Amino acid sequence: MKKHYRAAYSSDIHNVALARQGIASFAARCGFAEEDVSDIRLAAGEALSNAVEHGHGTAGRNIVVECTFDDGSLMIVIEDSGSFFPEPSVRTSVEPDDRGRGFGIFLMRRLMDEVTFARNGRIVRLVRRRG
Repeated sequence: MKKHYRAAYSSDIHNVALARQGIASFAARCGFAEEDVSDIRLAAGEALSNAVEHGHGTAGRNIVVECTFDDGSLMIVIEDSGSFFPEPSVRTSVEPDDRGRGFGIFLMRRLMDEVTFARNGRIVRLVRRRG
């Protein structure tokens, strides 16, 4: 049975935890084990933090979260209204930049079955299959 969850948040760092929890609750309702829900929460949190940061965290800008669960697969789509985020390359190893940053996309790719970017990085799709 197909399930759906959708929510919109203002692009504010304080809303990341709220959005992350909404996604985690949806994953739990879809039957994911607690360990899987933790992985999904962490990966989604990284994507949401990037959306706020690269969506410029400006008042009036929004983040839309849309989750679909169908046939054992959870797809999370996070879209921000920023102007541009360079699509990251696929890398087998990641080193942080000089500010100690750069692990978010690496974590997303390690925790999820698929991670893709669209519309100049304004949309991230995370997919996790229930095992």
